Amino acid sequence: MKAYFKKIDHHLLQKYPNLWVLGVHIYIPIILALYLIIGIAGLLYLLNPLPEFYRYRDFFENMSVTMILPTILLVVIFIIRQVKFNSKRVHLSLPYKQQFLVFLYFIFLFLSITTLPFVGNITAYIKTSIALDETQFSEDVKIMQRGFVHFYLEKSYVDDPEDCVEAEANGFYVDDYGDHRSYKRYELNDTKDSLIVYRHFVDYSYNNDLDTISLDQAYLEIDSFIALSHKYQGDVTMVDPLQIVNTNLKTDRFYTKFEKNVRPAFSYLQDYGAFDNNINFHNKVINKGSFFFPLEWDFWRGYMFVTLVLAILLIILCSVNIAEFGWGMLVVALHPTVFGIVAALVAFLFRDVDGEMASTLGMFLLLLFTANAYFFAFNKRFKPALRRAFAIACHIYTPVVACLLIVLFKEASDCCYLDASYRQNCDCFLPFTRNQYNLMTLYTLLFGALISTYFFGRYYKKQYVNPQIK
Repeated sequence: MKAYFKKIDHHLLQKYPNLWVLGVHIYIPIILALYLIIGIAGLLYLLNPLPEFYRYRDFFENMSVTMILPTILLVVIFIIRQVKFNSKRVHLSLPYKQQFLVFLYFIFLFLSITTLPFVGNITAYIKTSIALDETQFSEDVKIMQRGFVHFYLEKSYVDDPEDCVEAEANGFYVDDYGDHRSYKRYELNDTKDSLIVYRHFVDYSYNNDLDTISLDQAYLEIDSFIALSHKYQGDVTMVDPLQIVNTNLKTDRFYTKFEKNVRPAFSYLQDYGAFDNNINFHNKVINKGSFFFPLEWDFWRGYMFVTLVLAILLIILCSVNIAEFGWGMLVVALHPTVFGIVAALVAFLFRDVDGEMASTLGMFLLLLFTANAYFFAFNKRFKPALRRAFAIACHIYTPVVACLLIVLFKEASDCCYLDASYRQNCDCFLPFTRNQYNLMTLYTLLFGALISTYFFGRYYKKQYVNPQIK
């Protein structure tokens, strides 16, 4: 295997030096192997019976944390290799061949490397989605939500036993906090032909209104629950509907502050904890809760920003003199600081303006900030080194500023999304929805990075290859 790798390495060095410098034969196999290992780990986690969700979540969170250090190390090693070899293009004044394709490769590789900690999360979700019939569960849970009240009921707290007298007379009692608390949670009505129930379910969903149903309807709900609950680890200890209802009516459904051990008023589930976990496990998967955050667009919008910034910085570092890259980073640090002070003074002077005007003013200052940077970058009255330092800054500014302009424009029209009573003084103009704005921001960042890199790549080539510039 070692000899075979050396043969490939030598072949790429001789025939395709650019690919050799990029380390395609090194990093892509490593990334694919890590993807495979972590992905298989996510697929091997047993789901029969369903584990406790917090243990399931902790396993993959720990896996992600474990992969953070190797991910950082792999990124650092890759950057070192690119700085070591690609910078020779600058030092030797060689033409910048395929620079734009190299930038795309940087984006791809950074994205591939930095997503390694989340591969297990994604494969786990794919497996659970296949193993759990989410569509059928959504139908089943509607039926079980109605029948659950007949099989499990927690006792209700009563401040004092004397409150029961008041509750019997009024159907409710007033607790120590002045709140009206329902007394009837599983009772026959006055005519004894219907049942009054308080709907609730294991996922802490409640219906604040009491529901009155016929006894026949209650028996039907019980049979329907029994037919479905076993699919979700909800095996029952009693199956006779008439017996279940009669037993429920005879139970003591209240406890006071004097009781130390409070058990459910009634429970006919063999393992309530397993049933509760099963239902909540399904809900977590369907709603992509907890560790499934890598499946959300909001996460990837922020993640793409980090990836693009890393790719831009690296392509600049591989395209310019290292010393001038340092001066460019200094400009990136100091130039926004100066304009931030100016923006703070302007914000103080216009502190009484509304949000729409403030956003408009922010857009103006942002455009002025960018124009100032471009002025220093392309005005021939300044020294070439200073111009190149500001050009490096403009390369970084351009996609970021474009995104910020969209954000500020959205803020200027944000009052349109408020209730009518809150936007009386708002000049409402709503060209896009919030989701459309978010997508526009992502696409602007991506295409802004690609376009700016393409044009500034040509600028770097002209600056460093043309001997007259030196």
